[in-house]
Order: sequence, then structure tokens, then C-alpha cells
Amino acid sequence: MFNKRKNILIKSISLLILIVLLIIINCESSFAKILTINLDELEFYIPDNVTQEVEDGVYIISCAGNSNFVFDIYNNSLVEDGNLIIWTRNGGANQKFYISYEGDGYYKISSVNSALVLDVESGSKENGTNIRQWEDNSSNAQRWKINKNSDGTYTFVAQCSGKALDVDGAIFENGRNVQQYDSNNTNAQKFNLEKTDIINEGIVSIRKVDSVDMVVDVKDNSSKDGEKIQLYGKNGSLAQRFEIYKIKNDEVRIRTMSSGGWLTEEGKEAGSSVIQEGDSSTPVSDANTWKVEWNNGIVFKNKESGLYLDVEGNKTDNATKIKVNKKNNNQISQRFLVVKEDLLGGWYEIESALGTFVDLDNSGSDWGTNIHMWERNGQNNQKFKFTKSGDGYLITTMYGLAFDVENGSMENFANVRQWEDNGATCQRWKAEILDDGYIRFMNCNSGKYLDVANGSAEPGANVQQYEGNNSKAQLWKLTTTSFNAGWFSENGAMYCYDPQTGELVKNCTRVDPMMTDPSQYGSIYDFDSEGRATWHLPTEADITTGIGPSAPIPTLTGDRRQRVIQLALSRLGCPYQSGRAPTGFVCDGLTAWSYTTALGDWFYTGAGSREDLQDASWQWEKIETRNGIKYDQSQLKAGDLVFFGNPQLTYGPGMIDYNGEAYHAGIYYKDDIMINSRGEGGVGFYSVSGYYMGWLGGGSPYEAETSKCEIPH
Repeated sequence: MFNKRKNILIKSISLLILIVLLIIINCESSFAKILTINLDELEFYIPDNVTQEVEDGVYIISCAGNSNFVFDIYNNSLVEDGNLIIWTRNGGANQKFYISYEGDGYYKISSVNSALVLDVESGSKENGTNIRQWEDNSSNAQRWKINKNSDGTYTFVAQCSGKALDVDGAIFENGRNVQQYDSNNTNAQKFNLEKTDIINEGIVSIRKVDSVDMVVDVKDNSSKDGEKIQLYGKNGSLAQRFEIYKIKNDEVRIRTMSSGGWLTEEGKEAGSSVIQEGDSSTPVSDANTWKVEWNNGIVFKNKESGLYLDVEGNKTDNATKIKVNKKNNNQISQRFLVVKEDLLGGWYEIESALGTFVDLDNSGSDWGTNIHMWERNGQNNQKFKFTKSGDGYLITTMYGLAFDVENGSMENFANVRQWEDNGATCQRWKAEILDDGYIRFMNCNSGKYLDVANGSAEPGANVQQYEGNNSKAQLWKLTTTSFNAGWFSENGAMYCYDPQTGELVKNCTRVDPMMTDPSQYGSIYDFDSEGRATWHLPTEADITTGIGPSAPIPTLTGDRRQRVIQLALSRLGCPYQSGRAPTGFVCDGLTAWSYTTALGDWFYTGAGSREDLQDASWQWEKIETRNGIKYDQSQLKAGDLVFFGNPQLTYGPGMIDYNGEAYHAGIYYKDDIMINSRGEGGVGFYSVSGYYMGWLGGGSPYEAETSKCEIPH
């Protein structure tokens, strides 16, 4: 240490001598012209006696200019490149950050939601560089000096650049980007640190920190007391839903939705299994209490044994056992993410405790068709879609019609039928978790419960609403399922399943050549034994002519969306270049070329020049004019265009003249991924939510002009 300080002193004296020489020597002299100092290569050292300014812990980081806005990882992203923005505070895990002291005056800032760390993109020294979350690589781009200001606020300075975290434009609104910028002592760079708890109460999934699609799961979704806990691929079932109950700030109990029991260690020795045990009446004990700690992820320490929740062998295979083990700081098998979830979402079969299943009477497609009970048949008339809606759920049938209490009645015995979703509270149902894996559904309008008339176990028994009584007639178990793909006919109308939306669409166009000669359409459509076709997303494997700048334009198959995606996929690896289609593209050049080549008339594009009609703002305006913009990313479908820019230049939603606000465009692929051309990587796959520029919206020009299930000629 003495030698290190000595070297610092020598360097400091040398630098001082250089500065004096520059003052003495005339700047026009030949010596001065050859004397240069590369400031980027100068290294600065902060002595070891620098004190820790901020205590290690979990914080909400709010804006001094408007403390209602806080740091937020956009769209609850769990993956690298998730963007740092500001958003209205909601207490979510994506608004909580663990600040840990790294020494020498610098800190690491980790998202509690993802366990990824705040990072200056590409370690850039430029003003305006985006801040994102990224895997911890111990680089200077991920280390921050936290300076306390005289007014009690804090400023964060990146070690890699010496620039401060900065709210773009000092404008405090939802979605505003956080960047780095020269320190200027304005409110755009001043923040408050508010200590908070690591974990929130509510419904969650518990995911392996380094493999977020592997989650803690109750074996076989069993409601049996003593059933073992395992790791399994994410499927959204109740076996993978848990409810967090706080005992103290750092102590919780974890209730399983499969049984209503509690995560408990089976034994007190290292290697013991973790099981579900008890029910809602089980008292708090040390065996079912877990202390919550942070170790580059959330860790759970059993209060009775002091052992930690652990993935056996750190495996990522289905059915890997969850056990308790001794603390191991170097092993990620004990690190988890606790992610807020909706209890339900997707398609389910609904079984009564009486043994029969909810069923759409005669599979009728008309408004008013009755909901009743029947023996299980596995058909679509016994599969129902749950969608979160306000405080409750919208339950829809195979025809996209909602479970509706007839005439919005408040009375016992009122009938439940299917009806067009009209937003009424009599079509919304709250889910209440009970023991043994059962759920009750309370109508948001009447406060009465979904009920089997007379508690009958006979097929054909009516479904109604009735005051709560905890009888079997009001107890339901839900099993995840999928809607049967394919085509069918009813009363002269053709129906098909649209796998992009999970909806059944009436009056689809069925083209005989597609059905009689599937081979000519390659692998874009899947066919069952009866020759029925369903859509699947094109992949690189479907592009038989290859990809990249030298690849020929592929032979196109499938519907409009598929054709656009096939073309975009075929250009993967092309460089970011203007006016070079089909060998190079800027962002909106790729979208224009893909749509025009696939469809022939939507965008004008000229190879060799970038025409005004290729501009992202023009494309945005054309979609807005034709069909409207989707502002919610969850509504995006494969083939939609997605747009980014500066929302401050808008005149407001619904206005056509956006004054060129859309600066960037891409083609939505799936799962938060777009096909896009960017300066740093050319045409490739990029995150939608992780893109640094502000999200504007997306959409498709043809959505309103054709059946969702049209099979092209």
C-alpha cells in the first residue's frame, strides 16, 4: 500500500511538472506541437480511507424534481438490455434497487426484480448514452460514485465516464429515459434514496436467478399435504404461483396455490427436501418462516434450521429437487428472483368440487348461450380464457364472449351466460384462494359467487350466482390447457383458431389449394390428420434460401404477417446502411422493404435512395390513419411494426400530425423481441422494452382489412 501511495505521489508531481512546462513553453513552438496528453489513458486512484457514504441495502430512487417519479426498469424486464426509465412509484420490484459498496468510493446498483446491474451502454463516455440493466461484469461501466449534495439529495456518477445519471430533458413523466450527461447540479441529476424492504406481499413466481424460465413448482400441481417442491419450466399453472405473507420486514411465509399450505423444510439437516405443509389455519412457526436476504439475488433462510433454499446440484432440468442447504456465497443455486404475477392468465378447464366441468351449452355461438356443467370431454366448449381486468378477471368462452350475470342481477339464482364483453362489472370475477387448491369466484357487481345450482353433480346442472356458503357448489379447481387448433363448421359458418390472440374467429376464408396440397406451403402451416391448418411463427429454419446480405429473396408462403417476417428473417446479418436494400438497411428502410416486397403496395421504397415515404414517422402516421396504434405492448402480434421516438413532440394520442416524433421502427417477432436494423449491429434480434429510445406504439396496416385467419391464395 505504501508503494502504491508513493507511485501516486510521483505521478502527481510529474503531472504538475508537465503543466508548468506547458505554461512556460510557447504553444506555437515545435515542441508544444508534438507534446500531447491522452486524457483517456490517465488513471485516477481514490485512497482507501474514502468513507462509505450510503449503507448497503434496498432503496427506491426518486427524482428530486418530482419525488412521485422513481427509477424503474421498463416493463418489468428480467433480461439484459432492460431500459432504465422513470415511472410513477408503485412499489414494484422493478422500482427497487440494491446498493452495495464495492470499495474505493464506488457502488454497484442491482435491480431487485432481475438481479442485473445498472450499466452504461457499451461503457461509452458520450453524453446521452443510455443506462440499462446488464449482467454484472465488474467493469467501470457498472460502478457508480454516489455523492451527497448539500440539500440532502444524491448524484450518481459513472466510473467509466465521470458523467452523471440524468433524466432526459429534466422532464418528469412516465417513460422518460435515464441517461448519462455532464454533471450540471440540476434537478435532472439529483435523486432521493429511500430505504425499503426487499420483498412485497402478493402473488408471485419464484425463478432461478440465472435461468428465469425455470421456476419453483409443486410436483404434479398436487394438493397433497407433504408434496415435494421442485424446479420446472415456466408454464403459468397454479403449481408455480405462490403468495408471500410478511411476518416482519425481512421474514415471510410462502403459501402454495396448489394446496394452500406453506413452504416448509421436511427435515432440519442439509439436503432435506422442501414440501408444502398445512393450510390457511396453520400457525406461524420457525419451520415455515423464511428470512429474506440479498446475495446478488434473493435468498431464503429457514428460521428454524438456518439452512437456505437451494436448487439441487444447481441444475436447470425439469423436476430438479428444491432442498435446503448450508449457505454458499459462491453458488447461484441459492439465488432467486421473486416476480409479481397475476394468479390466472390463459386457457383453463374449470372443474367443480362436485366432479363435473363448466361447459358451454351445445357449444352455441350466440349471445345468451347458457353456461352449465357437464362430464369432461376435452373439447373447446370446456376451455375458458382468463384475462386480468381491473380488480378481477374476464372469463371468456371459445367464441370470445364473456361470463355474464344475466341483466346484471344482484339476486341469488341469477343465471350465468355468455355475452359480448361490454366492460360491465357483472362480467368481472374476483378470484379467492382457498385450501386444497380450490378457488372461489366472486362477481364484482353483486358480491355473490359462481355456483352450481342445487349443488348438483349431474350433467346439465345450471351455473348461477349465489351468496357465499363455502359449499362444494362454489369450489373450483383450474387446470391449464390449450385451445384445440384447427377449423370447424357450425350452422354454415367457418371458424378457426387464431394462435396469435388465443381467440376463435368466425367466417374465416378457407382456400382449397392450401388444404389439398399442404406440401407446397412448406413448414409455415401445421396440418392435423384431417388436413386442418394452423399458423406458426416463421423461424430461420423456414428460410430455405439462407440469410444475410448475399442471400436471395426467399419464396414467400403463408399469410401477410408471415410473409413480412420471412423477408425480415432473410436479411439477418445485413449491415446498417442507407439505400442499400436488399443488402443493407437503416431501421425504417428494413420495415419499408419487408412490407413492400411482401405485399406490393404498402410502402414505397427505392433501392439506392432513401425516400421520404420510408421514414418512420410517415409509417407511424399511415398505421394511425388506417387502424390506430396499440400503445400496450402486450397487444402486439408477430408482424406488427413497432415505433420509438420522443413523445414530447406529439400533439396527443389520436392526432395524425406527429411532427416527425417516430425516429425508429422495427418488426415485432415474439416475446419482447423485434427484428430491427441498428447502427451497432445491423439487422438482428433486439429487445423491444430494452430499447433506449422512448416507446411510442405499434400496429399493422392490414389488421382491419382481412380475417385474422385468412389463408392466402
